[in-house]
Amino acid sequence: ELRCGEVKTFVDINKHLLTSERKEAHDTIFDLLSCERGGIFFLDAPGGTGKTFLINLLLSEIRENNEIAIAVKSSGIASTLLDGGRTAHSALQLPINLAQTETPLPINLAQTETPVCNISKGSGKSKILKSCSILVWDECTMMHKKGLEALDRTMKDL
Repeated sequence: ELRCGEVKTFVDINKHLLTSERKEAHDTIFDLLSCERGGIFFLDAPGGTGKTFLINLLLSEIRENNEIAIAVKSSGIASTLLDGGRTAHSALQLPINLAQTETPLPINLAQTETPVCNISKGSGKSKILKSCSILVWDECTMMHKKGLEALDRTMKDL
């Protein structure tokens, strides 16, 4: 994880290394974030083409401006590739059993019609989510769709 002084250095050294395709994606996303329009962006490209590099650069640029940037991935090992990355389950308080249909646990998203994250209004985590400039969910297609629905419903509720 980059420290405060390292973020600017990382951005300065790496921004010019973006390929033309990645620069176009970077500029589009950053422009929408800068004017606070937001949106959902889906980056799709073969492995090894710079998606993680682009994401880490965006996260660093946002953090360089003292704004909150949250990075999650669907698996623990993969989350270590993103600066400050955590698993979606941990960061978003998703129930563990997203895809199972039979479980003794009381919360099972696959059986729940309207799943939500376990984040209450007014909590520290809800304040961070509401004030973040970007939430990157890398490899979101590896997560059960109920996890994405839970995040959507929770963000609308907060």
